[in-house]
Amino acid sequence: MKKSILILGALFFCASVFAQSDKILLGLKAGLNISTLTLDEIELNSLSKTGFTAGLMAEIPLIKKLSVQPEIMYSRQGVKITYSDEEVTNSKYKSTISLNYLNIPVMLKYYILQGFSLQAGPQLGILLKAENKSYDNFLGYENNEKYNLSEYSNGVDASVNFGLGYQFKNKFYADVRYNISYTDVFKNANKTYVINNDMKNRVFQITVGYFL
Repeated sequence: MKKSILILGALFFCASVFAQSDKILLGLKAGLNISTLTLDEIELNSLSKTGFTAGLMAEIPLIKKLSVQPEIMYSRQGVKITYSDEEVTNSKYKSTISLNYLNIPVMLKYYILQGFSLQAGPQLGILLKAENKSYDNFLGYENNEKYNLSEYSNGVDASVNFGLGYQFKNKFYADVRYNISYTDVFKNANKTYVINNDMKNRVFQITVGYFL
């Protein structure tokens, strides 16, 4: 949390400096995440989890048609997992892994047409919260559990974004992105069968924004 506060403070300081330039745009954005976790070694059914994302952005021109867009975004991610054993125990298991991040993407934008941009860039995520809510009816007994996964989680997530954006003439902005993480979300996960050390974030994101 201290890291998050420091980063937010640094962003607002940079924003105050950037605001002195007419060429640099500052804005707000929010949207929808459709997220999952890779499950290479788990024989369970996984479903996408929806969540929201919101934060600040700035666009800094570099050369003609090329600019960089740093952002700081609160992002709710994770996955839903289901399992059923109707033949032996007639039981069902449902689990929702929730991961809340403070993400800092830095996108390179190349305008291919008026308003349209191709985007790509790295992203650093700081994990704020990790938990698992589960339900099962094993042998006819219903159980609802909630677990804190912070002790099994890596504190940071390194990933890369690819996307498309469109800048409207009235300062409104929209983009779609796909985020691929190459950092394991969990560590020491052998203590629980719901998560493992090979899980990585995958997020499809749709956002709209407004440059001030």
